[in-house]
Amino acid sequence: MKIAYFSYYTGPDFARRCGVEYKPNSSVLKTQGVARALLLAGHDVTVYSPGSYYGNRVVPSFIENIEFPEGVLKVKYPKVYSYPKCTPINDLSLYCMLRMDCRRIDYDIFLYYNVCDNSFLGSWLYIPLFKQKLRILEYEDNVFMKALEGDKTKHLWLKKIIYNYLIKRTDGLFAVCKGMYDEESIRYKLLTPGIINEDVVDNVTSRVNRLIPGESVKIYLAGGGEYYKGSDLLIKSLLYVKYPCELHFFTNKEYFYNVATEDIKRLPAMHKVILHDYIPHEKLIRILNEDADILANTTRSCGLNPQSVGFPSKMMEYAALGRPIISSEIGQLNEEFDRNVTYYEKEDVKKIAQCIEDIIEHYDEKVIKSMELQKIALTQYTIKGTAEKINKFFNEIKQDYATDKRQNKEY
Repeated sequence: MKIAYFSYYTGPDFARRCGVEYKPNSSVLKTQGVARALLLAGHDVTVYSPGSYYGNRVVPSFIENIEFPEGVLKVKYPKVYSYPKCTPINDLSLYCMLRMDCRRIDYDIFLYYNVCDNSFLGSWLYIPLFKQKLRILEYEDNVFMKALEGDKTKHLWLKKIIYNYLIKRTDGLFAVCKGMYDEESIRYKLLTPGIINEDVVDNVTSRVNRLIPGESVKIYLAGGGEYYKGSDLLIKSLLYVKYPCELHFFTNKEYFYNVATEDIKRLPAMHKVILHDYIPHEKLIRILNEDADILANTTRSCGLNPQSVGFPSKMMEYAALGRPIISSEIGQLNEEFDRNVTYYEKEDVKKIAQCIEDIIEHYDEKVIKSMELQKIALTQYTIKGTAEKINKFFNEIKQDYATDKRQNKEY
């Protein structure tokens, strides 16, 4: 099938034209994973992107062809103003491009990435262009999440209006967690919590990790600078951990020190906090595989039911590494996944400390569970595993739409 895929995806050529180093974030990697799974499943995929703010440039419209083992991914950009607060202008430019393409290209599916503050306008503009097509939402982050400390659900009334408008016009759902998956008004749903690519598959091993007596336990959190990622909770928890630990974060050092310096100063001398700058994804996985004893996810619920916030992409990569994981409830997925992870409730630093000590004191048992989780991740959540799920999902819809499901839809 021919698929038009709306996402704020940017490829390496777009970054080059902006004069910056290419540093794909988790949303870019997720879009890339879904697109590659679609290519592997035999579909013709074109990504439509309004670009991103990379640094005060005007990038003329162009097509970027990116080669992957599964095939060539075509990414189409309108004229992009890569400046702060220019997203609405770029969304309108992409709308004009999409409207013209829809007149000459007979797409079967419109897949649109996420419903969040920065994608509202784009989704609202584009979805009417595909009235007689199958429209699928790839839902990653709950739009009603209060992502910043002190946020009082800004523009909640407007969010509800636009969200309801989009959901009413959406036929299928790719959801990262159960809370989003349970959208009752959408019949066709697929759970897509994370996709593991070769950066992970080629750089993890099945070795059984052991703690070395007398040495610090190395706890890694991939990312962690922003408030909602909860790195401060992990630092504060060490006040109550009796075993020497070494915390590692990969984040903007200047920003991190501004928000965490006082917490770090209060830690006992036996604990250390080490910050790393951005490194390529592949290298990050190698470091975690070689050095981590425990992997941490401390994402905050930010005013929502934990099962409705989302599913951090790092959690699936952690699972593939075969190391014990400590996580907030935002890392929960299903029974098969959850029984192999150590979870803590709410944002209680003492409970986090108890979980860390529990992992250390029962480390060999936790590693056995982690190795079971690794097998699950490396079979069910690779690009190949995801492609098989997507094909089954599409085949179910096609069978129904061959009858009368589409005609009864209200617009």
